[in-house]
Amino acid sequence: MSHPFSSTFDVLQAHFTHQRDSQPGHGVREKTQDHDAEIHTHNPPGSLTPQRRHISGFELPQNPGDLARDRQLDIEPNHMPAPLPRRGDRAPNAASSAAPTQRKPLPILQPCSRNGRQAVAPTSDSGAVQSEPWPRTLEPPTVLPDPAHPSIGTPYGREAGLEETIPLYGSTSTTMTRGEAPPTDSTTDALLERQNDLSMGHPLPSLPHGRGLSGKYFGNGDKPRRSGRGDRGGRVTKKRGPRKAAEPTGDIKYRLNMASNAYMDGRLDDAIEFVEDAIRINAETYRAWVLLASFLQEKGDKKGHFTARVYAAHLQPKIIDGWLQCAEIGIGLRDEFPEEADAFLEQSIFCYSSALRADTTHRPARHGRAALYFEMGRVRSAAKDYAFLVERCYFDVYALRGLAEISVLLADTGKPQFADRPREAMVAYRRCISHFRNNGFDSRYPFEWQDIRIFVDLLVHLEWYGDAVYELKSLSRWLLARSDEAFWDGEDDDREWDITNTRRLEVGGYRDGEHPASSYGGGLPLELRTKLAVCRLKLGREDEAMRHIQLIDPDSSNLSEVASEHPHILLEIASALYEAGHLRRALRYYEPLRASDLLDTESLVRTGRCYLEIGDKRLAEECFTLAIDLDESNSDACIDARYELAKMYEAAREEKEAYILVNEAIRLQEAREWAHEDGLEDDNEDGEGDDIGSSTMSQVLEAGRESGARSKQRPLMPKVEKPNSRAKPSELRFRADARLYPTRRRRKVFARTEELQMEDKRRAKELEEAWEVVRTSRALSDANAEGPSGVFMSAAQELVDDFRSYKEFYSWDRYLAHLGIDQARQKVVARNPNLLAMAERLSHNLNPESAGAERPVAQQVAISYRGVPFDEWLDLFLECALGLAQTGKFQDAYKVCESARDATIFSKSKESMFLIHVTWAACALRGRDEETCVASARWLMREYQFDTDPFRLFSALSRLCPSPASWYASGPVQKYMLRQIKLMDRAMTAGGAEDSGDEEGAPSGRVYAGKELDITLLMLYGHVLFISNSFTYALNYFLRAYSLDPSNGMVILSVGHCYVHYALKRQSENRQYLLVQGFLFLHRYYDIKQASASAAQRQEAHYNLARSYHAVGIPHIAAEFYRRALRDVPDEGGDGGSGGIMGSNDVSREAAYNLQQICWAGGDIEAVRAIAEEHLVL
Repeated sequence: MSHPFSSTFDVLQAHFTHQRDSQPGHGVREKTQDHDAEIHTHNPPGSLTPQRRHISGFELPQNPGDLARDRQLDIEPNHMPAPLPRRGDRAPNAASSAAPTQRKPLPILQPCSRNGRQAVAPTSDSGAVQSEPWPRTLEPPTVLPDPAHPSIGTPYGREAGLEETIPLYGSTSTTMTRGEAPPTDSTTDALLERQNDLSMGHPLPSLPHGRGLSGKYFGNGDKPRRSGRGDRGGRVTKKRGPRKAAEPTGDIKYRLNMASNAYMDGRLDDAIEFVEDAIRINAETYRAWVLLASFLQEKGDKKGHFTARVYAAHLQPKIIDGWLQCAEIGIGLRDEFPEEADAFLEQSIFCYSSALRADTTHRPARHGRAALYFEMGRVRSAAKDYAFLVERCYFDVYALRGLAEISVLLADTGKPQFADRPREAMVAYRRCISHFRNNGFDSRYPFEWQDIRIFVDLLVHLEWYGDAVYELKSLSRWLLARSDEAFWDGEDDDREWDITNTRRLEVGGYRDGEHPASSYGGGLPLELRTKLAVCRLKLGREDEAMRHIQLIDPDSSNLSEVASEHPHILLEIASALYEAGHLRRALRYYEPLRASDLLDTESLVRTGRCYLEIGDKRLAEECFTLAIDLDESNSDACIDARYELAKMYEAAREEKEAYILVNEAIRLQEAREWAHEDGLEDDNEDGEGDDIGSSTMSQVLEAGRESGARSKQRPLMPKVEKPNSRAKPSELRFRADARLYPTRRRRKVFARTEELQMEDKRRAKELEEAWEVVRTSRALSDANAEGPSGVFMSAAQELVDDFRSYKEFYSWDRYLAHLGIDQARQKVVARNPNLLAMAERLSHNLNPESAGAERPVAQQVAISYRGVPFDEWLDLFLECALGLAQTGKFQDAYKVCESARDATIFSKSKESMFLIHVTWAACALRGRDEETCVASARWLMREYQFDTDPFRLFSALSRLCPSPASWYASGPVQKYMLRQIKLMDRAMTAGGAEDSGDEEGAPSGRVYAGKELDITLLMLYGHVLFISNSFTYALNYFLRAYSLDPSNGMVILSVGHCYVHYALKRQSENRQYLLVQGFLFLHRYYDIKQASASAAQRQEAHYNLARSYHAVGIPHIAAEFYRRALRDVPDEGGDGGSGGIMGSNDVSREAAYNLQQICWAGGDIEAVRAIAEEHLVL
C-alpha cells in the first residue's frame, strides 16, 4: 500500500486539470506578465475558513478527534481516497464511481479580472460562473505565504509582510492583509497538517520537490525557468558548473583571524601554522590558500608560494587572471631551479590549459601555452594552438611567427602529412601582409623586419628563390616608406640596395634626394642582405651575391663583433658558399666561428671538408673528431663525420680505426632507419607528448632555435628498465643499437708529436686524480650507506672506460663486440651504400687470423696498467658493477662484468673469473633477473664440476631470486643435471667416465673422480622434476637419495610430499596406498624434527604436517598441528627466529592464516576474529 499522502498532489493536480479542461477553446494556459494574481473562494457568511473541506471523497479533519480517526487511513480501506484520473484519461462513469457517502465537491475555480489583474472566481452551486471576459494570457494561481507553515514560500518573488487587500468572492466579501492566512490557503494548510501528521506516524522518504502541477504552482514559483533546450516539454535544465563554495565555518574563520593577527605581530611561522590548520579542516577554503601563498612568499619559499597559488586557482577555476599569474610564476621558477625546469613548465602549461577551459578564446593564455609547448619540444600541440590563433585573427604576427617556425620543423621530419605545412604558413603570412598594406599597421600586432625575414625564409624553404627576392625587396621598400617606387621591380639586379649611389643613378625613374639616403642601401638590415645574397647564389647570380657578401669581410676588424652578436649571419653565408662549391671562401667564414666554438655538428663536418680541400688533414681530423664527440643525438652529420674520418684513416693505412668507425656509422644508420620506420607506423596516433619521434627532429629543433650556435642535443635513449621488461620488437631493435657502449679514446693519427705528448700527459693526470678520488672514497665510506657515492661512481666509470678502450687487453672480436659491432650481421644500408662497401673492403684487409689470434701482452703492462696493479683494477670493476646495480642500472652493470670477463688479463686467472661471476650473480639478484642468476650458477657448476658447493649455490640463487620458477626448471638446466647424473652413474658402475661437456660447448675431457654418489645432485634434480609435476620421476631420485642417507629430514620430507602430491593427481592408481606411504614419511620427518632443540625446526615440522593434512582435506587434524605451530614459536634473534638474508624462519602468520580459513569454512566467526586479533595484526 502506498503512503496515504501520495494522493494529496494527485487531488490538487486533478482539481486544476478539471478547471482548465472545463474551459472550452482554452486548452493552453499562458502566463501573464503580472505575477500578482489573487485567489478567491466561497466562504460561509462571517467566516474566513470553511467548516469542512471535501476533495474528491477525501474528508479533511478539522478537530484533533477527526485527525486521530483519519490517521487510520493507511489500514482502513474505506477511508482510502478514490484514484483520480490523469490528464488525457477518460472520465469515470458517475454511477460506477459513486462514493459511499455523498460529499459536496470543491467549487470549480474560474479566472476573473479585477483592475487589470487576473483572479480566479469559483462557480456557484447552481453552476453559474461569475467571471469577466477571459484575458489573453493566464498565469497559475498564486499562493500567499502562511505564517503557520513557513515551508510554503512566497511565489513569484513576492515578499512577505507587504499588506494588500484581497477581496473574497461569495455571499459576503471579506478583506484581509498579506500577513494573515488567506482563506484559499486553508485547504492547503490542512493538507500540510495532514502530511506532517502522517509523516510523523509513518516516516517514509519525502516526495521529490515539484511533482506535477502542484510543484509547478506551489513549489517552484520562486525559481525562474531557464531558457533554452531545457524548456522543451516543461523540464528545467540542471545548472552546470562547479558548485558554490560553502561558507567557512566558525573554527576556520577563527584560525584565519588568528593567522592574520600573528602575521601583523611578526610571527610568520605561527601564521603559517594557523593557516595550515584551517586547510586541514577544510581544504576548499579559498582565503586560506591565498593567505598561505602570501605568507610563504613573505618567508621566501618560492616553490611553496607557487603551489599554494595553484591550489587557490583550483578553487576559483573561472577566474582566468589567477591561472595566468600562476603560469607566470612557474615560468619564473624554471630559471631559478633548472633541475626542475620540466616540472615547472608542465605546471605552467596546466595553468594555461585551465584558463582556456574557462575561456577558449583567451588569446594570451593560448599564446603562452603554445610557447611552452614549443619550448618543451611538443611541436604538434604548439602548432595546433598557433593555428587556432591565426584562424581567429589572421594578422596576429606573434602567432604567425611561431606557426612558420614550427611548420618548417615539422616539414624537415620527412613525414608526408607535414609536407604542406610551410606552404600553408606562407599563405597565412601573405594574407597578413595584404591586410596591413590595405588597412595600415596595427599597434597591437607590429609588423617588423623579422616578419619579412620569416616570410622570405618560408619562400626559400619552398625553393621559390625568385619570389623570395621580389618579396624581400618589395616589403623592405614598403617598411622604408618607398612604396611609390614600384619601378625597382623591373630591374633584374639589386642596385636599389647598393651602398653607393652609382648604379642607382642609371635608372630613369630614380630621383636623387626624393627619399632619404638611409632608405636605400644602408636601410636594409644585415640579415635581409644575407638572405638576398643566398637567393642570388641559388639563382646563379654570383656577381650580385658577391656584392652583398663583400660587405661582411671576414678579415675586417669588426668581424669579432659580428661573430658574437650575429653568428647565424656568418654561418648562413658560409653554408651558402659551401653549397655553391666555393669551399675556400666558405672556410674564411667558418674559421671565426670555429675559433669561438660556435659551430654545430653539420657545420663542423663541412669545415672539415673545407680543410681537406686545402690539404690540412690535421685540422680536418680535429673537426671530424669534435663533431663525433659533440653530437650525442646520432644525426646524419655524425654519420658523415665517421665516414669521412674512416676514409682518411684507410688512406693512412690505419685499417683498424677505419673499420671501427665505418661499423659505428653502419650501426647508427640502421638505428635511424628503424626509428624512422617506427615513426611512420605511429603517425596515426595523435599524442601531445611524443611529438618528436627521432633524433633528427631534436637536432632540427635545436638548430632552428639557435641557428649558428652550437647545439648540444640530449641523446635519444630509452629509460632504464628492469632486465626482463617486455617491449615491442621495434623498440627492442632500437634499444639494442642505441645502447650506451663504453666511450672509446679516439686516437689522433694526423696530430703533431708534441700535441700527442701533451694529450697523453693531460690524460694521465686526469686518471691519477680519478684514482685519488676512488681511494679517498673507499677510506671514507660508511658501512651503513645504501650505496657508493656519486663522486666515487663518476671516477670509477671514467677509469673503467679507459681500461676498456685499450685494445691490447681484448681480442679483436671481443673488442668489436664491446663496441657494439657484429661482424656476422650483414645489412644493406639504403642511405649510403658506400659504408657497406668500405666495411667489406677493410674486413678483408685486416687478416682475420692475426686479428683473432691471442697476442701476448707486452712486458710493460703485464703486471700493471698506468701504474696500478691488475688486482686493484679488478676490484674497481666489481665495485663499479655493484654500484651500478644498486642505482638500478642493471644492464650497465652487466656490461662492466662482461668487459672484465673478456679481458685477457683476467680470463687467465680462475680466481678472478670466480669473483667476476659471483659479482655478476649479485647484480642479477639485485635486479631480480633469474635468467642471469641461473646462467652464472651454471658457469660455476661447469667450471667447478663434480663439486657439491656449486649445486648448493645454484639452489641458493634460485631461492633468493623472487620470480616464478621458470629458469630453475628450464630445459637446458634439466639436460645438464641429467647428464651429470649419468656421468656419475657410469663412473660408479664402470670405474670412471669422461665428461661430454655442456650442450653449448665442446667436450671438456674431465673425469669424474668421486667414490660415491652425490646426494645434493640427486636431490636437486629431483626437486627440478618435482616442481615440473613429474612426481613419479622425481620419486626415483628422492628414493635414491633416501637409500644413501635415510636419516636426513629434508630427504624424508621430499619423499613424503612426492607421495602425497602424486596421490592427488587424477592418474594415480592406488590413492590410499600413496597417501599412507606419504604420511608415513611425513611422520618420520616430524619425529626427527621434534627431537631437535631448535624451536624453529619444531615449528617447521608442525606447519609442514598441518599443511599436508590441510591439502588432502582433513581440516580437524590440520587445525591441531596449526595450533601447535602457533604455540611453539621461535625467539627473535636466536634459536633460528631470524633467518638473515634467507628470511625469517617464523611461520606463525602463515599457520594463523590457514587456521583462520579452516575456522571460516566451519562457521566459527568468533575464532576467526580471535585468531586475527592475536596473530594477524601488523
